[in-house]
Amino acid sequence: MPQAESGIISLYGNSPRMKLLDYLMTFPKNEFTPPEIVKAVGMSRTTAFREISKLLDNEMILQTGNIGKSPTYTVNIKSPMIYSMQKLVSHRSKKNATSQIKNQTLQKYLKDQLDSIDKLYNRETMLKTELKLTRNMIKEIQV
Repeated sequence: MPQAESGIISLYGNSPRMKLLDYLMTFPKNEFTPPEIVKAVGMSRTTAFREISKLLDNEMILQTGNIGKSPTYTVNIKSPMIYSMQKLVSHRSKKNATSQIKNQTLQKYLKDQLDSIDKLYNRETMLKTELKLTRNMIKEIQV
C-alpha cells in the first residue's frame, strides 16, 4: 500500500530540502543528528549537510546541541516561515477533509437514491406480473 504524501511534500514538492524539513516538522520536539536525518529521509550525507546549512541560514531549523561530535537539529517552531507553512498545511488539510466529508455524504445520498429506484423498479416488475396474472384469470373466467 503506497504511503500517503505529507502536507508539506504535497504543497511544496519533494525536494531534498522539503523532505528534510517535513521530517523535522513531523517531530517538532525531537532533536536529530545528521546520520539520523540521512537514514530517515533517504538522502546522501553531502546533500543533508547542504540542506541543513541552507535551513539554518534561513532560521527554519536550529542547532540544539551535540551528541558526541554530531550536532543535533530541530525545527524552529518560532520561525515565521515555519509558522506560515504549518498554517497553510493545516488549512489545506481542513479543506480536503471537508471535501471528503461532502463527497461521502453525496455518495451515501446517491446510493440511497439508487436503492430507492431499485425498489421501485422491483415493485413495478411485481405489479406488471400481478396485472398479467389477473388479466389471464379474467380471460379464463370469461371463457
